[in-house]
Amino acid sequence: MKAALYASPAEARADERAALIATIANASATEATVLAHPRLFQAYPPLEKGPNGLPAPLPLSAQSVQTNVAYLLDDGAQLSLWFGRDVPSEMLQAAFGWPSLQGVDLATLRLLPPNTSPVAAEIHALVDAARVGRPAGWTPLRVLVQGTSDAPFVRALIEDQTKQMMSYPEFLLHCHRYILSKA
Repeated sequence: MKAALYASPAEARADERAALIATIANASATEATVLAHPRLFQAYPPLEKGPNGLPAPLPLSAQSVQTNVAYLLDDGAQLSLWFGRDVPSEMLQAAFGWPSLQGVDLATLRLLPPNTSPVAAEIHALVDAARVGRPAGWTPLRVLVQGTSDAPFVRALIEDQTKQMMSYPEFLLHCHRYILSKA
Protein backbone atom coordinates (compact mmCIF):
# COMPACT_ATOMS: atom_id res chain seq x y z
CA MET A 1 0.00 0.00 0.00
CA LYS A 2 1.21 3.49 -0.79
CA ALA A 3 -0.71 5.31 1.95
CA ALA A 4 1.43 6.97 4.66
CA LEU A 5 -0.16 4.63 7.20
CA TYR A 6 1.51 1.65 5.52
CA ALA A 7 4.68 3.36 4.28
CA SER A 8 8.15 2.43 5.39
CA PRO A 9 9.86 4.64 8.02
CA ALA A 10 11.95 6.23 5.25
CA GLU A 11 8.81 7.39 3.41
CA ALA A 12 6.68 8.68 6.31
CA ARG A 13 7.61 10.40 9.55
CA ALA A 14 6.89 8.55 12.79
CA ASP A 15 4.60 11.31 14.07
CA GLU A 16 2.52 11.18 10.86
CA ARG A 17 2.13 7.43 11.18
CA ALA A 18 1.24 7.65 14.90
CA ALA A 19 -1.40 10.29 14.17
CA LEU A 20 -2.88 8.16 11.37
CA ILE A 21 -2.96 5.06 13.58
CA ALA A 22 -4.79 7.01 16.29
CA THR A 23 -7.20 8.41 13.69
CA ILE A 24 -7.98 5.04 12.13
CA ALA A 25 -8.43 3.41 15.54
CA ASN A 26 -11.26 5.84 16.31
CA ALA A 27 -12.66 6.18 12.78
CA SER A 28 -15.98 4.99 11.43
CA ALA A 29 -15.97 2.52 8.55
CA THR A 30 -16.42 5.32 6.02
CA GLU A 31 -13.59 7.40 7.48
CA ALA A 32 -11.28 4.38 7.66
CA THR A 33 -12.02 3.55 4.03
CA VAL A 34 -10.97 7.02 2.90
CA LEU A 35 -7.75 6.73 4.95
CA ALA A 36 -6.89 3.45 3.20
CA HIS A 37 -8.26 4.35 -0.25
CA PRO A 38 -8.29 8.11 -0.96
CA ARG A 39 -10.82 9.83 -3.21
CA LEU A 40 -9.83 11.87 -6.27
CA PHE A 41 -12.18 14.47 -7.77
CA GLN A 42 -11.75 16.76 -10.75
CA ALA A 43 -11.87 20.35 -9.48
CA TYR A 44 -11.35 22.26 -12.74
CA PRO A 45 -12.88 22.23 -15.25
CA PRO A 46 -15.86 21.33 -13.08
CA LEU A 47 -17.80 18.13 -13.70
CA GLU A 48 -21.45 17.42 -13.04
CA LYS A 49 -22.01 16.86 -9.33
CA GLY A 50 -24.04 14.17 -7.64
CA PRO A 51 -26.58 14.64 -4.85
CA ASN A 52 -23.78 14.87 -2.26
CA GLY A 53 -22.25 17.88 -4.05
CA LEU A 54 -19.27 15.89 -5.31
CA PRO A 55 -18.52 14.67 -8.84
CA ALA A 56 -17.91 10.96 -9.38
CA PRO A 57 -14.52 9.94 -7.97
CA LEU A 58 -11.78 9.24 -10.49
CA PRO A 59 -9.46 6.22 -10.52
CA LEU A 60 -6.33 6.74 -8.40
CA SER A 61 -3.90 6.21 -11.26
CA ALA A 62 -1.52 8.42 -13.21
CA GLN A 63 -3.46 7.57 -16.38
CA SER A 64 -6.51 9.45 -15.07
CA VAL A 65 -4.50 12.62 -14.27
CA GLN A 66 -4.09 15.29 -16.96
CA THR A 67 -1.66 18.21 -16.84
CA ASN A 68 -4.28 20.83 -17.81
CA VAL A 69 -6.70 19.92 -15.01
CA ALA A 70 -6.91 20.63 -11.28
CA TYR A 71 -7.87 17.82 -8.88
CA LEU A 72 -9.00 17.56 -5.27
CA LEU A 73 -7.54 14.60 -3.38
CA ASP A 74 -9.19 13.53 -0.12
CA ASP A 75 -6.91 11.13 1.77
CA GLY A 76 -8.92 11.21 4.98
CA ALA A 77 -6.36 13.28 6.88
CA GLN A 78 -6.28 16.34 4.64
CA LEU A 79 -7.46 17.68 1.32
CA SER A 80 -4.96 18.42 -1.45
CA LEU A 81 -5.71 20.69 -4.38
CA TRP A 82 -3.31 19.57 -7.14
CA PHE A 83 -2.65 21.69 -10.21
CA GLY A 84 -1.15 20.29 -13.38
CA ARG A 85 1.59 22.34 -15.01
CA ASP A 86 -0.70 23.27 -17.94
CA VAL A 87 -3.69 24.56 -15.95
CA PRO A 88 -4.82 27.81 -17.64
CA SER A 89 -3.54 31.00 -16.03
CA GLU A 90 -7.10 32.40 -16.17
CA MET A 91 -8.19 29.66 -13.76
CA LEU A 92 -5.33 30.38 -11.35
CA GLN A 93 -6.07 34.11 -11.52
CA ALA A 94 -9.77 33.48 -10.77
CA ALA A 95 -9.06 31.05 -7.91
CA PHE A 96 -6.02 32.62 -6.23
CA GLY A 97 -5.46 36.04 -7.77
CA TRP A 98 -2.15 34.87 -9.30
CA PRO A 99 -1.64 34.18 -13.03
CA SER A 100 0.99 31.55 -12.17
CA LEU A 101 2.02 29.61 -9.09
CA GLN A 102 5.73 29.80 -9.98
CA GLY A 103 7.62 31.33 -7.06
CA VAL A 104 4.52 31.48 -4.84
CA ASP A 105 4.84 30.04 -1.32
CA LEU A 106 2.24 27.26 -1.49
CA ALA A 107 2.16 26.89 2.30
CA THR A 108 0.63 30.36 2.63
CA LEU A 109 -1.48 30.31 -0.56
CA ARG A 110 -5.23 30.61 0.04
CA LEU A 111 -8.24 30.48 -2.25
CA LEU A 112 -9.98 33.76 -2.95
CA PRO A 113 -13.37 34.15 -1.25
CA PRO A 114 -16.24 32.35 -3.03
CA ASN A 115 -17.94 35.60 -4.04
CA THR A 116 -14.83 36.71 -5.97
CA SER A 117 -15.33 34.54 -9.06
CA PRO A 118 -17.33 31.53 -10.28
CA VAL A 119 -14.14 29.42 -10.28
CA ALA A 120 -13.39 30.26 -6.63
CA ALA A 121 -17.03 29.55 -5.71
CA GLU A 122 -16.91 26.19 -7.52
CA ILE A 123 -13.72 25.11 -5.74
CA HIS A 124 -15.01 26.27 -2.35
CA ALA A 125 -18.22 24.27 -2.91
CA LEU A 126 -16.21 21.16 -3.83
CA VAL A 127 -13.95 21.49 -0.77
CA ASP A 128 -16.94 22.09 1.52
CA ALA A 129 -18.74 19.03 0.10
CA ALA A 130 -15.64 16.88 0.72
CA ARG A 131 -15.46 18.12 4.32
CA VAL A 132 -19.09 17.20 5.12
CA GLY A 133 -19.49 14.37 7.60
CA ARG A 134 -16.06 14.64 9.16
CA PRO A 135 -16.09 14.26 12.95
CA ALA A 136 -13.65 17.15 13.30
CA GLY A 137 -15.79 19.17 10.90
CA TRP A 138 -12.83 20.75 9.16
CA THR A 139 -10.06 19.15 7.15
CA PRO A 140 -6.99 21.21 6.20
CA LEU A 141 -6.49 22.09 2.53
CA ARG A 142 -3.05 22.26 0.95
CA VAL A 143 -2.11 23.32 -2.57
CA LEU A 144 0.24 21.15 -4.64
CA VAL A 145 1.77 21.88 -8.04
CA GLN A 146 2.84 19.23 -10.50
CA GLY A 147 6.56 18.58 -10.43
CA THR A 148 7.46 20.77 -7.44
CA SER A 149 5.49 19.71 -4.39
CA ASP A 150 3.39 16.79 -5.52
CA ALA A 151 5.03 13.77 -3.84
CA PRO A 152 2.04 13.25 -1.46
CA PHE A 153 -0.31 13.39 -4.45
CA VAL A 154 1.72 10.88 -6.47
CA ARG A 155 1.96 8.57 -3.44
CA ALA A 156 -1.85 8.61 -3.19
CA LEU A 157 -2.21 7.21 -6.72
CA ILE A 158 -2.48 3.73 -5.26
CA GLU A 159 -3.95 2.05 -8.33
CA ASP A 160 -0.65 2.37 -10.21
CA GLN A 161 1.74 -0.52 -10.33
CA THR A 162 5.15 -0.13 -8.70
CA LYS A 163 8.28 -2.24 -8.78
CA GLN A 164 7.44 -3.70 -5.37
CA MET A 165 3.73 -4.40 -5.84
CA MET A 166 0.98 -5.05 -8.33
CA SER A 167 -1.57 -2.46 -9.39
CA TYR A 168 -4.86 -2.15 -7.52
CA PRO A 169 -6.91 -3.90 -10.26
CA GLU A 170 -4.31 -6.68 -10.38
CA PHE A 171 -4.51 -7.02 -6.60
CA LEU A 172 -8.31 -7.30 -6.71
CA LEU A 173 -8.06 -9.91 -9.46
CA HIS A 174 -5.51 -11.83 -7.38
CA CYS A 175 -7.86 -11.76 -4.36
CA HIS A 176 -10.78 -12.88 -6.54
CA ARG A 177 -8.82 -15.81 -7.93
CA TYR A 178 -7.67 -16.77 -4.45
CA ILE A 179 -11.23 -16.78 -3.13
CA LEU A 180 -12.42 -18.85 -6.09
CA SER A 181 -9.65 -21.38 -5.56
CA LYS A 182 -10.82 -21.92 -1.97
CA ALA A 183 -14.48 -22.45 -2.96
